[in-house]
Amino acid sequence: MTHFYFNVREANSFEEDTDGVDLPDVVSAHREAIRAAREMMIEEIALGMPVTDQVFEVCDECGGLLFTLAFKDLLHS
Repeated sequence: MTHFYFNVREANSFEEDTDGVDLPDVVSAHREAIRAAREMMIEEIALGMPVTDQVFEVCDECGGLLFTLAFKDLLHS
């Protein structure tokens, strides 16, 4: 298992994931990022908030950036 961190970046803010999650591989981390981003967008929409320019920056346990996932890209998939 590898430990992955799902940091959230917006235009003027950055929220660091200090807990992270253990997953088997990067493919699993990508699936988890999609699931979590959709869940977060559902919560924001339910509260009447607009979907913003949030992006997951998924990093490994050494802090190396593995990939990014823009939440808005999921609206069309």
